[in-house]
Amino acid sequence: MKIINIIQATRQLEYVCFFNAKFKTLDGPAYAFFGVDGYSQFAFSTGVELSDDPEIILKHIYLLTEDADFKKHIHLGFTLVFAHHQELSDRINSIITPLNGKLRFDPKYHQQITKPLIESIIDSMKNPMH
Repeated sequence: MKIINIIQATRQLEYVCFFNAKFKTLDGPAYAFFGVDGYSQFAFSTGVELSDDPEIILKHIYLLTEDADFKKHIHLGFTLVFAHHQELSDRINSIITPLNGKLRFDPKYHQQITKPLIESIIDSMKNPMH
């Protein structure tokens, strides 16, 4: 019998999936950074950068934890979920552990939670006036 580990968020910020999206511009790539709450599907946008280097990723994790809407529920603890960036585990933990945060790498759950936002972004780019 195969046991399937399915994450089921039961409150806001219990699981927040963090990712960045790459956009082409005339000056080269730009990277927008997002967090998506696994419970409410609320999307956090922490900004756009011209790089997705590790220091920039860490900066946007910090910015996410400073977001006013994020801070409303931070006291209950949270888990940041990533599809990749395991090489940054220690540095991510140094940001989130003092805030009662945990780190998890779960590409399948990450895809499930971020897919609606990504599809919405793509749709809005196809129909920018709607």
